[in-house]
Amino acid sequence: MHRFIKYLFLISAILFSEEDVKKNIQKILPAGFEINFIEESEVPNFYVVNVLNNQILYVSDDYKFVFAGDLIGIGDDGIVSINNKYKTKFTQKLISTIKAEESIDFVSKNERHKIKVFTDISCAYCRLFHSEIEKYLDKGITVQYLGFPRDGLEGEVFKNMQSAWCSNNRKESLTKLKLGEEIKKELCQNPIKEHFRIGSLIGITGTPTIVLDDGRKFSGYIPADDLIELIDNG
Repeated sequence: MHRFIKYLFLISAILFSEEDVKKNIQKILPAGFEINFIEESEVPNFYVVNVLNNQILYVSDDYKFVFAGDLIGIGDDGIVSINNKYKTKFTQKLISTIKAEESIDFVSKNERHKIKVFTDISCAYCRLFHSEIEKYLDKGITVQYLGFPRDGLEGEVFKNMQSAWCSNNRKESLTKLKLGEEIKKELCQNPIKEHFRIGSLIGITGTPTIVLDDGRKFSGYIPADDLIELIDNG
């Protein structure tokens, strides 16, 4: 019993400490800078702070210094972007919260990889990507589409994308929309607002954007041959 109480005290102390750090950092940041996460950085005596749409700041533990910009690490593997490491970590964390039933999936029969693709039905490169969907599937890549209407959560694009997600045949409806065809208007509880929120938080500003389960992110249209090479080579 004594050990259990001691353990609870230790956990509560850690949580209080983290909350205390967050409050102190929030005081020195401009208004509107929402903090996504804080942790001790690889730089001694500095915290790494993820803010807004996956931007990275470094704050000294006496709260007197803040610097922004890419932090470069030099080691046995050469030059590495420390910022990208923390951005990828945050992306991986958020992507893992998306439930399987929330995406519109085109499944490869010889699946080697799964990719999540933030898409917009009015985007020319999204349409090009989808016109070559069989090439991705043939390479063993399962495509899991997430909704990201570039114009935001208003207007016809958003409404049409909702209709696709609410359709009895979501794959067919999404394909028709990307071909410029009309589909039946549908309305239901759907995940597009949550997809848009997550996409914005991880810094997505355009479509298509491809995200891997390990947090790596690729912007724009990438042919199937090039994409499988990127995935396989890390």
